[in-house]
Amino acid sequence: MIERRAHDRETVSELLAAMDSWPHPDRVAAGLHQGDLGWHLRLDDEAIVEAFVGWWDGNDLLAVGLLEGGFGRFAIQRGWERDARLGEQVARACRDLPGEEAFADLRPETATRRILAGEGWTLDPDPWVALHLDLAQWQPAARSSGATVVEAADAVGERVSVQRAGFDRSTFTEEAWQRMAAGPGYRRDLDLVVLGGGTPTSIATAWWAGRDATAILEPVATHRDHRGEGWGLRVVTEVMARLADLGASGVTVCTPADNAGAVATYRAAGLHEVERFTALVRQSAG
Repeated sequence: MIERRAHDRETVSELLAAMDSWPHPDRVAAGLHQGDLGWHLRLDDEAIVEAFVGWWDGNDLLAVGLLEGGFGRFAIQRGWERDARLGEQVARACRDLPGEEAFADLRPETATRRILAGEGWTLDPDPWVALHLDLAQWQPAARSSGATVVEAADAVGERVSVQRAGFDRSTFTEEAWQRMAAGPGYRRDLDLVVLGGGTPTSIATAWWAGRDATAILEPVATHRDHRGEGWGLRVVTEVMARLADLGASGVTVCTPADNAGAVATYRAAGLHEVERFTALVRQSAG
């Protein structure tokens, strides 16, 4: 019997451990990742109430949902994507998303996506792109001079300031960083700040999913005053080198398809576009 269970800050580790055991060594593109759950833990307790959902069959995790307001992101265990019973249960969670407009991010092969499309959900007009690098044979480019790489745990203020200056509507704070860093899945050696001449210029956080699995980057930012100077490339290269040393099979990053600057940085670092994907949207009747 499939059972839906809610998870919180204390029990989200159960989802992460189960996702680590899923058979998905060939998944290199988009889809809800353990790191997305880890990154979400930056929010306060009120903001993550009912955010983490698992669909279980006994001790076997079949699907995971990350629910944030009117946006739901989902991952389905390989082999269960087309299961009608599971698809309907996940579709029910999508129907329950609040607001007149809601978004559901699901792989195209899932039963849930077909169910929602049949109910009138339509494609989001703003696609995202997934870029990927196979780390098995990758060698990092020569590191630029004048740059210092530090772990964010040793420069929390700088880590926060770069992120706030890298995203126009960022609400990131030192308290948010502390919550994220205290969560399962976080590794201090994969949360980096690059300084140029002593000035914090770029940051990147990577989330490792185990040896021979694909890691993700979330987030990556360059201070608005230092864009176009190569600092984004520098921090991405450094964190990917660390992932390669740990034994990750590859790294994927997702960004809006129209974010030309980010796409250019990732391509310069060696990543290649492997997929464009769109969420499904439920529009109001009016």
